Amino acid sequence: MSYRVDADVFAPYSHLIFRPKPLSERPNYYEIAKNKTRTAVWIVSHCSTQSKREQYVKEMQKYIDVDILGGCGTPCKTSSVCDNLGAKYKFYISFENSLCTDYVTEKFFKLFDQKTHVIPVVRGGADYDKHFPNFTYINSAHFRRPKDLALHLKDLASDLQTYSKYLEYMDLFIEKSEIVNHLCRLCSFAHTHTLPVTKTYNLKSWMNDGHCHNPQDL
Repeated sequence: MSYRVDADVFAPYSHLIFRPKPLSERPNYYEIAKNKTRTAVWIVSHCSTQSKREQYVKEMQKYIDVDILGGCGTPCKTSSVCDNLGAKYKFYISFENSLCTDYVTEKFFKLFDQKTHVIPVVRGGADYDKHFPNFTYINSAHFRRPKDLALHLKDLASDLQTYSKYLEYMDLFIEKSEIVNHLCRLCSFAHTHTLPVTKTYNLKSWMNDGHCHNPQDL
């Protein structure tokens, strides 16, 4: 059982589904976009990572403002800057600490659960384009260098019409947590599965060898 799609029992942290019922009141997405004053925010507590995300963000900061909050920046406990991030920021940096196949941080999904009206910027080992709807995130994999991503965010931040369309489309989806269903799925698999089962005795090797890679975009 793992977040990897090739596991016998696929157990992702969560996934996105279409909102069952339309919003009772449709927000003015253009006004929301217009009232934002900062470009990007990153809340992070692990300051040295395999993915070198800290180096990537440092490069981005040469071209756009990226406020770093939490253990690696301005502490949230002593600052009001961590309150109501969606009102201030246009983008949320959602970078993985490791670039591993199929892994997606919970922070990505929480942006849909909390309705913060901020666009996630993702960088990880998962195939976001395969698993998530277009226009609900910005994928760093589409850009050769941090500079290219930063300049794209700068352009999008200034194009309020296009930016607000992202917010509108994000509101069509909500997070559906899968955590409570994992054990039920495992139990069902054990009772009904009749095909040959993969046996793996070295879980560390299965999880890491060939499935986690060093960054190629720095």
